[in-house]
Amino acid sequence: MKITELTCYSAKGLLYIKLDTDEGISGFGECSPMQIETTLQLLRNVVKPQVLGMSPFDGEKMEERVLTKHYKLSGQLLAMAYSGVEIACWDIRAKAARQPLYNLLGGLYRAEVPLYGSSMSRDLPPTEEAAKLREMLDRFRFPAVKIKVGPRMGSGLPVRLEDDAAKVKAVREAVGPDVKLMVDGNSSYSYAQAVQLYDKIKEYDIHHYEEPCPYYDVEAYVKLAASLPVPIHVGEQDWNIYTFRDFIARGACHMYAADPIKCGGLSNAKRAAALCRAFGVQYVPHNTTRGIGFAAALHLAASTPECSGYYEYSIEKDNLREQFLRAPFEPNDGRIVVPTGEGLGIEVDVEKMEALLQVTR
Repeated sequence: MKITELTCYSAKGLLYIKLDTDEGISGFGECSPMQIETTLQLLRNVVKPQVLGMSPFDGEKMEERVLTKHYKLSGQLLAMAYSGVEIACWDIRAKAARQPLYNLLGGLYRAEVPLYGSSMSRDLPPTEEAAKLREMLDRFRFPAVKIKVGPRMGSGLPVRLEDDAAKVKAVREAVGPDVKLMVDGNSSYSYAQAVQLYDKIKEYDIHHYEEPCPYYDVEAYVKLAASLPVPIHVGEQDWNIYTFRDFIARGACHMYAADPIKCGGLSNAKRAAALCRAFGVQYVPHNTTRGIGFAAALHLAASTPECSGYYEYSIEKDNLREQFLRAPFEPNDGRIVVPTGEGLGIEVDVEKMEALLQVTR
């Protein structure tokens, strides 16, 4: 079997990949939609010339041709571009075997995945953020929720710890004492600010503290993980196995978050999981897609014992990514059943994508 075509479907907030083969089996993948136009250039000029004509089963060789051969271009953007292709290859392999993908990744370890409702908003007043979370809890009965705090790294906005603490307080009061509450700083704070914020919000029973410091600052995370009595969650930006190693082996986190649509795909995600197992770290992959990437993440969770926590489910309405699944994922009692069909177990509406999205071949 050989790959004959690589097609990209894109829009603001979405980048899907379709691989065709000479045996009539097609596979789908998803790339993180950061800097889509740049990622499309990488797909067209770097990734596609390497993978056309290759077998979708030659995963190690393909990864070497794309990522190792182009090491002078290496970085998260190239890893994101390759992620969609790598996931599409797994979809093809499983379809060729007439198996659900989790059977190729290790077998069915869990058939259902518990979810946390993840709010993507950062600018809502505390009362509105609290009402938004309460509405989603009433609808989906999530056992846990996550909110954003801080100004986000690179925004240039000042850190306002009192405002962040007020937001956490309002959400805790709205969701009640039994729902687990997580906070995500998106690299907003210095080490000292991260400690100060935790001191202000610790009374609200924080389940995990995600990426409070710059994501690349291993030393800050070593200190946080050693000094704060709350699980530290980091890794959504990481794509390199040596970075995985440094955070996990040095005790810089209690939960690791390598994202299959950012880190180079499912094979690299499974490597992160193996490191987590070796060092007793929980693997809680980042994923906010609700579409093809979410399906891949579910198969990862289904086949990986270390994925024992709550999985992320974006609560934002009118999510573009799920509009191209003929049967969108719908939580039931705060959980998702892992798809059992062949490949990713989803049916993608290609005609709708052709009609509504930018198509690049």
